[in-house]
Formats: sequence, structure tokens, C-alpha cells
Amino acid sequence: MRILVIPSWYPDAAEPLNGSFFREQALMVAGAGHEVTVLVPQLVPLVRWRGPSHTREQDGPLTVLRVSVPALPRPLQRLEQELMGRLAERAHRSIAGEPPEVLHAHSVMPALLIAQDLAVRWGRPLVLTEHRPSSLSTPRSTARQAHLQHALADAEVIATVSEPFAEAIAAHYDIAQPEVIPLPVPDAFFAAGAVPGPQAPYTFLHVSNLVRNKRTEETLEAFAATTAEVDARLLIAGGTPQRAEQIRAHAQALGVVEQVEVLGRVERERLPELMSRSHCLVLASAVEAGGTVLGEARAAGLSVIATETWAGRAWVEAGTGELVGIDDPAALSGAMTRLAREGRGRERAGREAVRASAREIFSTDAFLAQQIAMYQRAIDRGAGPRMLFHAPFPIDPHPASASRLRPLRMLEAFDGLGYRVHPLTGAPRQRAVAYRTARRRVRAGQRFELLYSENSTQPNLLATSIRGGIAPLLEARILLWARRTGIPAGEFYRDVYWRFSTSLRSVRTPRAALMNLLYRLDLAALRLSRTHLFLPSERMAPIVPVPPEHSSALPPGATVVDTGSPQGLHLLYVGGLGPEYGLDACVEAVSGTPEATLTLCVPEAQWEAHRERYAPHLGERIRVVHASGAQLEPLYAAASACVLFVEPGEYRTFAAPVKFFEYIGHGKPVLLSRGTYAGDLGEALGVGPVIEYSAEALRTELQDLHAHPERLAQYADSARRVRHQQTWTARAEQAIARLVPGRA
Repeated sequence: MRILVIPSWYPDAAEPLNGSFFREQALMVAGAGHEVTVLVPQLVPLVRWRGPSHTREQDGPLTVLRVSVPALPRPLQRLEQELMGRLAERAHRSIAGEPPEVLHAHSVMPALLIAQDLAVRWGRPLVLTEHRPSSLSTPRSTARQAHLQHALADAEVIATVSEPFAEAIAAHYDIAQPEVIPLPVPDAFFAAGAVPGPQAPYTFLHVSNLVRNKRTEETLEAFAATTAEVDARLLIAGGTPQRAEQIRAHAQALGVVEQVEVLGRVERERLPELMSRSHCLVLASAVEAGGTVLGEARAAGLSVIATETWAGRAWVEAGTGELVGIDDPAALSGAMTRLAREGRGRERAGREAVRASAREIFSTDAFLAQQIAMYQRAIDRGAGPRMLFHAPFPIDPHPASASRLRPLRMLEAFDGLGYRVHPLTGAPRQRAVAYRTARRRVRAGQRFELLYSENSTQPNLLATSIRGGIAPLLEARILLWARRTGIPAGEFYRDVYWRFSTSLRSVRTPRAALMNLLYRLDLAALRLSRTHLFLPSERMAPIVPVPPEHSSALPPGATVVDTGSPQGLHLLYVGGLGPEYGLDACVEAVSGTPEATLTLCVPEAQWEAHRERYAPHLGERIRVVHASGAQLEPLYAAASACVLFVEPGEYRTFAAPVKFFEYIGHGKPVLLSRGTYAGDLGEALGVGPVIEYSAEALRTELQDLHAHPERLAQYADSARRVRHQQTWTARAEQAIARLVPGRA
């Protein structure tokens, strides 16, 4: 496998420990028989940049390219990615005749920007490993942020170095949670030899670059409190000579200079021997993402005291050490005193147990198994046919509404069918960057098999906050470009609330007029580009309106989830609440049927707005909850049937609610109202009774279902049988078959 590694920082003669773990990882991969090139971008302020230049050096099996790239001021940052990519490509071309099989960026700035540009130029897969916590808080220009967001969305695989950090990355960038590959520890640490003799003072060790984040002064102060209780000493390694001198002075002021040895910078090769002289590592950082030294200490068999950072929570386990609060001096000194009194790390057997657990996580073999598998996944995914996935908003990995659930499920379905999905999603600036990237890919000879689009319930111009920028013609340009380029395009046109006077009744007249105009402009762009419209049902075509040959039905899909079938009549409704839903008859009927219970799972704000409307019918058999996502599963498990018994109306004659398919995906019977599209569909599929919309009719039906429970069982059997033909994967296959007939 040919791999191009692009680290955001890397060791050099002046800073030999700066990013030393990048070098060690590359050497491990090369040692496993792979061809590894390291391309190191060296950012230089534009005023001091002297034009393109690069150097080449050989570091054992590694070829290391150092490329000088300019750091552009904010007004020019929209140009920096392509400029850095062009310089990197020129440098790489000087040593290699063909591109690598996979690119690996370490941290987003600047490595991800450069790696993604090269991935576009070469049509190669990209993986990112994020290491730096500051990447989540560093202010960026809007142009750079748009490029980074697009690069993250376009990467084949995203990984990081600890589970808590992965959660933070997912929340910050609003993406699916990255996978975790712990930082590996070189074999020398596992082979660390002698243990301090039983008579030696208990020895703490602190290893870091001694910057303020590492809380070295606070560690010294906690140690000073510990020496009042036990005989102990402290070794401090790392930092510049000036910083080491500051630490010595602080030890002198605390009166512990005789018990503290400040070693200054220590060559990495000496660290295993230094750890063999110690009993316990102390790392009291305020922020720590991966905590390389925590893994090294465990590999050497040391006990560990760490703060509750991402790395600390990930890698300090029961039996290996203790966690203390961040910036909690009493807790830190208490833990140091306790471990010293107990003699943790003194016994060889205890150290071997710590080392054995570390080997399963941090050894070279464990790292290589995950890292090579990650590269192979990226290559396999990148080898699939390419397609574009468009939406005028970000794809929410944890959607709370049906309008955001469908795009996510369709994107996942296309990916599951083997497509390399390139997103044209996000805020306007991010979509503009993605559109430019798509055009560059086409110019580079890469072919997109199709473009699938999801529209918003709002006009495209208002699909995201205007504070994120506006791009009035961007969606039209994308669709027209697809037509000119010969990429078959289809858009799911979710609803036409705007066609009905009641849909905008809560909006002031000037805004309603503007929104109607914007909706019509969006529709005009679809017609002009001859984009195929996927509709919730065929009945919607005359209302849009759109010619039948340019549209087809593509209702929502089901996610198959196996749940039980409780006895009795325990009903569940999941969805919106308001005048357009008309649940009055359903609530009234259940309140008058002693054999039935009903759980209404509705948004809290909507419930508060309409509580008085339903209050007269509430009682102990009707409860209201507010849940979403995984929180819904216990509700489904407790339900013997679900309800979509809503008031019929013109919109309901063609609307296909996502919740109907979610219900049957869980294998639940569905109680439906006559005169709705969901009712007709449910009747055709045989998944539940279709009832005239009145409280009396539903009450009669509930009584009959109570008297004949075998009916519910039959409906449940039908739901479990038909749901496999109604999945999101089946919907994606329908879209592909329509847009690329020969592909199906």
C-alpha cells in the first residue's frame, strides 16, 4: 500500500520532539511493509515567503518532503487551499511518478486542507486523524471554516485518539462520531527494565513540554503537600531550558528543591529508562486529547494520576491509576499521597498487570491492525462509483425532525449501496466550496454517476440562517451544471405546504408573499434544469405541478427494528401537534375506552402551545412525553399499536408521513384515518385498520380490537413482512433505477 502522510506539525532539528509520535506511527506502518511518504507543510507568513521550495530527506524507510507554503491573510484565505495543494503536488511529483493509494492528514490545519486538495486532484481517498484540542476553539475566517467543513464532510474516514475527544469533535463539527485509534506506544516502553528498589523513595514522574496547559507548577505544589505526609521525590522532564529554570525556582520557593529533579529536555530514547526509575506518572493537564505519555507510562507499568481530560477519562482505568478533577489541588495532592502510601507501582507483579492491559490497547500490533484496516476501508469506499448528494442545509447526524431524518437516511443508504458519496451540503459558503470541488473533480476526469438532491421545507435561500451567508442562485447553478455535464439529477420534493393558504397563515403577509415567490423560483430552476422530481406520492404531481414523465413516487423508508408485541391496547403516537394534525378525535376516543392507553410523543414546545386543547381528555391512561432518536425505542417496545389517526384534509390525500414507515419498520400495526394517503397505503399493505375520522368510530374499532386481539397480531405480522420492501435502501435503489436505468 502506498500512503502519503501529511502531518500539521513534525519533528525537525530545532524541535526533535514536536510531533514525534507522527514519525513513530509512520515508521510503524512502513515497518509493516508499506510505502510511506511524509509531506510536511511549513507555513510561512506571506510577507516572508520566497516562492515555492521543498527539501527531501530519507529517514530510514520514510521519504520526508518539507514544503514551504504561504500563510495567507484573511481576505485571501479562500485561495489558500488550492495554492497549498498545488505546491504540495509539485513537490510530490518531484519524487514519485504516481499518486499514493490513500492520503492521511493529521489535524485539520493545515494538513486536512492540503490533503483534501490533493485527493481532489488525484481522485484518491482521504482519511483524517484529529489530535489537537485547540482545533475545536481556534477562531477562523468564514472562508477557511467553509473549506474545513467541506473537507471533513468529504473525507472517507475520520478518526481521533480517544472516545471523549471523538464525542467533542462530533458535537463541534456536527458530524457523525469519529472512530478511535489510540496513539501507539513504541516497543521500547513495553521493554522498560528495572524497577526502583523497595527502599527507594516513592518516585513521581512528570513528562511534558511544561507549557501552562500541563499545570507543572500545580503538580509541584501538590507534590510539596504530599512530602509532608510521605517520603517521595519528583522527576520533571521536558521543556525549554528557560522553562526548566522557572520550574526549579518554583521548587526552591516551595522548599522541595532537594526532592525535585528538573531534567529539562530528555531525548525520547531515554524515556523508557526514566520510567523504569519511577513509580507513578502525574499528568495534571487542563486539556489533553490523546495523552501519548499516559499510554507510554502504562506500557512501562507505571501507575498514573491524571485529570479528567478527554485522554484521562479514556486511558486511566480501574487498577491503572486515579483520575482527579481539573485544577483541583486538594484532589491532586490527595491522590499523590494515597498512591505513595499504598506503594502503587512498586511491585513487579502489579506493573506487569498494568503493562499487559496496555499491550492490548497501545502496542504496535494493536495500532497497525486498526490503522491498516482504516486505510483499506477508505480505499474500498473510494473505489465505488461516485455520486453527488445535494441538500441546501447541513446533514444532521442526530435529526430531531422528519425533514432532517430523510436526508440522513438516504445518504446512508447510498453509501451502503457502495457509492462514494460526495456531499454538496451545509451552509451556503460550504456548498459553494463543495460545488467548486465537484467541478474540479469532473475536470480531473472523475465521473459522477448521478446527483441526488433533497429540498428543504423552506425556500433554498432560507434553508439555513442568513448569518451563514446567502447564495440566491447556487442551487440553480448546481442543477444546471449537472444537466450540462450529463449527470442525471433527481430531487426529492418533500411537500407543498406553500400551495395551501393555511400553510403560511402564521407568517406576515409581506413575508408570505416573498416566500411564495422564492418557492416558485426554486421550482422554476428544477423545471429549467429538467431535474427529475421524486415526490412523496404520485398524487402530489398535479399539485406541484410537474409532468408525469418528469416525476415519480419515492415515499419515506423504514428502518427495520425488532421489538416485542405487548398484550393489550397500548397505543403510541409520535409526531407533531397542532391544528394541521387534528388528534382531537383520537384523544377523545381513547379517553372513552377503558381498555386502551395512549402515549403522545410530541415536541415540548408544541405541547405547551396546545395543552389546553387536549386537557379535557387527559387522564392516567393518556400520557404525554417528549423524546427523540434512541429515546423512542422503549416507547415502541411498550406499544402494541401505533396511531396516525389524524384529521383528513387535502394535504393528507397525498402526504406520506415518515412516521408511518417508522411504525411499520418497528413491526407495529397502525391505526389510520380514512381519506388520507397513509390510510390508503396502510390498507393496501394490510398493516392496520382504516377508520372513519370520528371519536365514535375509533372507539368502536378499539373495542373490537380488544375483543379480538388476533386482529392486531395479524396486522403486526403484515407490518413485519412488508417492511423489508419499504426500507431506505429500497428507496435509494428506486432513485438509482430511475436516474441510471442501466445501473439497477
